[in-house]
Amino acid sequence: MKKSIGVMCAVLVAVISVAAFGVPGDASAGPTRSFADKSVTRHSDDGWTVELSKSGEKIRSVPALSRGHGSYEAFLSLRGAAQMSGSGTVPVDAAVVSTGFQVSCQWQMDGVQLGVTGGPTAQMSISYPPAIVLGAQVMPNISTTLKNGVSIDVPFGQKPLQGPSAGVRLDGVRVEISGCVGARPAVRAYVRVAMTSKANDNTFNLYGTPHLL
Repeated sequence: MKKSIGVMCAVLVAVISVAAFGVPGDASAGPTRSFADKSVTRHSDDGWTVELSKSGEKIRSVPALSRGHGSYEAFLSLRGAAQMSGSGTVPVDAAVVSTGFQVSCQWQMDGVQLGVTGGPTAQMSISYPPAIVLGAQVMPNISTTLKNGVSIDVPFGQKPLQGPSAGVRLDGVRVEISGCVGARPAVRAYVRVAMTSKANDNTFNLYGTPHLL
């Protein structure tokens, strides 16, 4: 009888160990998930037609490099673009298309740290009005703190519309969230156009479908 109890205890310990640390091989990266393209058309107060589009959205979840409790890591890809057309009543002074992801955590553990890594030549500034933004900008190395039940916008890049169309594509941007417990973190892609004229300022948004990281 004592031997049977010993065997049962050993099996129980083994089950707990598997549940806590995972089985061999489960640390491999998950498959790349691709999501449908999307576009919307909006009209500014000055009569311009603006089309926003989202394409190339992909998520590849991987084991967190930090291996911390409540840590999640993924590589995100996205292209955001905008096209302006029509004959508005007032000329557009400046317009900027920006793209990124909204990130949320259901419940934090001593503050949720969100880190985003982009390209080596990235810039951190996000300027408004759009007229003072020059060239393409990538937003890497962003570190912030999430609150319980709150989502934040994490900009990946932005580009001024100096012609009828402009876009920003980012491939494999690394995102890591630490200290997020409860449900898995959720992300939602967005594409945004901010435009200004002497008469009006307009901002239009396109949102993707929320996905778990």
